[in-house]
Amino acid sequence: MTPHQLQQEIQYRDMNFWTEISTSSIPELLVKLEKQGLVFQSNRSNDNNFLKATYSLSENGKNIFTRKIEKILSNVEHLRWQIDIGTYNCNLLPPKKVKDALCLYRTQLKEKIDGYKDLLKFLQLSKCPFHRLAIASRPIFLLEAELKWVDSFIEQLSLPQ
Repeated sequence: MTPHQLQQEIQYRDMNFWTEISTSSIPELLVKLEKQGLVFQSNRSNDNNFLKATYSLSENGKNIFTRKIEKILSNVEHLRWQIDIGTYNCNLLPPKKVKDALCLYRTQLKEKIDGYKDLLKFLQLSKCPFHRLAIASRPIFLLEAELKWVDSFIEQLSLPQ
């Protein structure tokens, strides 16, 4: 894959939304990975007889990549949610403002859930393999759990303290 094709693929899949990939740094990153022996470059001619550099994972790169995937799949990441700062300090606001803000948060959660459900339908219609559907289904489960939590928290706010 050429650097340009890789950038296009990242943009098409909207991968910069769910990964820490910056498309502008791809050419430099490929050069760095090549120096480390993780990718190799080969040249091929295009239709206009111009040479284009294409990059592929080296055997060493593939081994490191698969080990990294296994590590990612087997480790729970610490979640940092800004809402935690708000709930920890919500006693600084009048109860009505807290409840109004949390109701807005709840509305946004529902919008995000609907968006991920639409994405899941799109991926299913596109005949994506099962394992790729998780990019949409996992956030649905997480956000639905967050929705249950915020409903419970709003209810607790209404109780006498």
